[in-house]
Amino acid sequence: MRAEIGHRLSRLSADLAGARQPRPPRYNRRMYRAVLIVLLLVLAGLQYRLWIADGGWAEVHRLSEMKQELNAANERNEIRNDALQAEVDDLKSGESATEGRARSDMGMIKRDEEFFLTIAPPGPTPKPTPNDSPAER
Repeated sequence: MRAEIGHRLSRLSADLAGARQPRPPRYNRRMYRAVLIVLLLVLAGLQYRLWIADGGWAEVHRLSEMKQELNAANERNEIRNDALQAEVDDLKSGESATEGRARSDMGMIKRDEEFFLTIAPPGPTPKPTPNDSPAER
């Protein structure tokens, strides 16, 4: 029995000695470093595509500015087109508008009218005021 107790004590002391030694890690540290590096490279690649590459934020910002400029140009052209359309409608609607246009732009006169041409004296010409109509100039 003493031999058996001694054998058990020696086995117990061996187990305790093994418990005091550091256990080997359950994972491979080199493998985790490699995985971490790969993940960081993937993250860097995605960040590059997000901020710099075609279709990224820089291009979206540039395209939105271009869209705003085109919208502003379209609004200006719409206003101009509306004014031109109003003038066309006015010219189509009546003879007086056509007559006024011919008189102011081409200097035409009616039959049995007298035309007097006045020439300004040489020197500085007065600037027209905003209230002046083209016929008064």
